[in-house]
Amino acid sequence: MRSFFWRVFLANLLTLLVALGTVGLLLNATFRNLYYKRASEHLLATATDMARQLEPLLSDSERRRELETLRVAMERSSQTQVCILRSHGADSEVFGKGPFGEQADTPGPGAHQAHAGQTTVVPSALALCAERMLIAHVPFTDRQGNRWSLYARANMGQLVDETVWQLRRLLLLAVIAAIAVSLLLALGLSGRITGPLRRMRELATTMAAGDFSHRLGMSGKDEVGDLARSFDSLADSLQTSLSDLTQEQARLHGILASVAEGIIAVDAEQRLTLLNPQAATLLGLDQATAVGARIDELSLSEEINRPFVECVSSNRLCSVDLELSRPRRNLLLQVAPVRASGSGQWGAVAVVRDTTAARRLETMRRQFISDASHEIRTPLTSIGGFAAAIADGTAATTQERSRGATIILREVERLSRLVNDLLDLSRIESGAVELKLEQVDLPELVRSAVEAFEAQAREEGMHIELDLPGNLPAVLADSDRIYQVVANLLSNALRFNSPNGKIALTARQTNAHVRLDVKDTGPGIPADQLPNVWERFHRADSSRARGKGGTGLGLAIVRSIVEAHGGYVHAESELGKGSTFSFTLPVT
Repeated sequence: MRSFFWRVFLANLLTLLVALGTVGLLLNATFRNLYYKRASEHLLATATDMARQLEPLLSDSERRRELETLRVAMERSSQTQVCILRSHGADSEVFGKGPFGEQADTPGPGAHQAHAGQTTVVPSALALCAERMLIAHVPFTDRQGNRWSLYARANMGQLVDETVWQLRRLLLLAVIAAIAVSLLLALGLSGRITGPLRRMRELATTMAAGDFSHRLGMSGKDEVGDLARSFDSLADSLQTSLSDLTQEQARLHGILASVAEGIIAVDAEQRLTLLNPQAATLLGLDQATAVGARIDELSLSEEINRPFVECVSSNRLCSVDLELSRPRRNLLLQVAPVRASGSGQWGAVAVVRDTTAARRLETMRRQFISDASHEIRTPLTSIGGFAAAIADGTAATTQERSRGATIILREVERLSRLVNDLLDLSRIESGAVELKLEQVDLPELVRSAVEAFEAQAREEGMHIELDLPGNLPAVLADSDRIYQVVANLLSNALRFNSPNGKIALTARQTNAHVRLDVKDTGPGIPADQLPNVWERFHRADSSRARGKGGTGLGLAIVRSIVEAHGGYVHAESELGKGSTFSFTLPVT
């Protein structure tokens, strides 16, 4: 019975039943009064007519038998009981039974209730539960001046109640039929009222599920129609708002996914509400499972958890530098408090930055300044010392002055090479050098470079081997710059090779590139230093490298030139077994 439909149905049905019952009672009372009035009028008219017919017989005493016969005939024809008595006088005559069936010289109890010229209803004197009687009293005077009273009585059940009962039966049947029609009307009316409401409920359910595509489409001009149109308007507004919100959310996710920093948001209970892919990668978390979990439930170090706890509890900015070991990297975590506008509780938003590259660049910058200063200071010291010796006469002999001048000239050349290498590297990395690309026969270029170093290799007892297939395709390159690359690799191999060692140059085609490998038989490079060999001034063994000369910029220049051509460099080494330096160039 909780259904609104059944409540409306029962309300409509009850209203109709009350209306029908009220109308039935009113009709019953109206019919009963109407038939009582008509029965009374009929009985009074019948009694009056009887008095008029009997009056001549009452005046003549010899016609009393005829009087009795006529009275009995009147009773049968009118289905009434007639009693005639003389109202006043010494001689009381009574014709017929008393009004309640008793045989007496008086009209009996209750007759006095029948007023002259009127009718009245009196109960039967025979039994308390007997039917009531309708009595009509007609006074009249015969020709001799005697005053008579005619009492005509009839059974109410016969005159009124039977007729009214028949009407009641008809009315009951009509009421039953009306109830049946009322049921149908109530069902139809309830359905008409609750049908739109049910559709509104279904629409609200679909809207609650996130589907705003359905509409009611009702065109009624009543309150239900207005409400339906309001629902449709609400669905339109919500669909527009949801679409805008979805677009905004997609835009926000796109922004969060595109920023370089990691973004993390936690609520007042320290549960993750937002985690972009960068933060998940930096912290080693699964983005799908981490969102919704507490920060202390994740596999994070205490150093990462602490700033969130402090920020949420103290509502102040917290910042911490972290150094993670697996994998090894540096992170900067900045956590700021954020207050939710609805609940008023405090949460936190953190920005995670990977500072590994920045720290490495800073370290490289400092190392570069240190190395460059050292590389410049060493020849300047030699130049200054020998120049002072020549100037102040310390180098007194011609031989000493000649030796000093030779050293000064050598150190000046060393400084010139360093400055030129630095300028070359700076121009190449900044893109200031314009490459003159052309088809270059790489094997021919390699042979030219090897010829330039053959004399130095023989002096140091080293042997250079070439494996240069003749069917290699030409490469698209600047021949002067690639010659510089090969020369730097050969110079590096000669400088750091073992005595009487071997150098092998091998060229191969790999897909759309030609690869050149320069392999030596030197002591090799430690594995932890191998990734940094292409950096400026990097030396695996600084003291040994300086003793062999060089600026420490050769491999950095090689990498810059090769990458400017669209190729890549690679280094492999094993301690005690030598090193291999490779580069690739695109074919034409």
